[in-house]
Amino acid sequence: MDKTQIYLGEIRTQITFAKRAFEEYLRALVASDVPSVFYHAHHFLIHATSIDRLIDVDASSFRGQYLASVFSGKTSDLKQFRRLRNHLEHFDERLDTWVKNFSGYAFFDMNIITGAKGFPTNAFLRAMDGYIFRFHREDYDLQSLHSEVEKLAQLLDGRE
Repeated sequence: MDKTQIYLGEIRTQITFAKRAFEEYLRALVASDVPSVFYHAHHFLIHATSIDRLIDVDASSFRGQYLASVFSGKTSDLKQFRRLRNHLEHFDERLDTWVKNFSGYAFFDMNIITGAKGFPTNAFLRAMDGYIFRFHREDYDLQSLHSEVEKLAQLLDGRE
């Protein structure tokens, strides 16, 4: 068996999981099922950034040598979402920072704020505004991330 296929198989698996989590996120968003929105968004991020970690390796590394022919010259914009994944993986530290800087204003967490006006950005840790995941004053466009995952899926589908 071509060793490249082992790596591509795992990348395809992570793409499938990411797409499935995104579909569930969309369903939860439509249903205004707040806990499920954040649950599925988090899982989508985990799988999407796992794809990035699999393909974004030094070309001279063992894995990089196998994947160079597939991803050479192809760019994806998944790296920016690693920061959000890190925030969520180290949520305890982010919570410490928020609490340390808390000065008595309202506290919101895991809210859907789509269409809300005047929502104070320093008052929440996690919020969803349409497809924008807002975390600790930073914005991450999940639709954009999904588009990048789809591009990679199409690239791999073209190899079959």
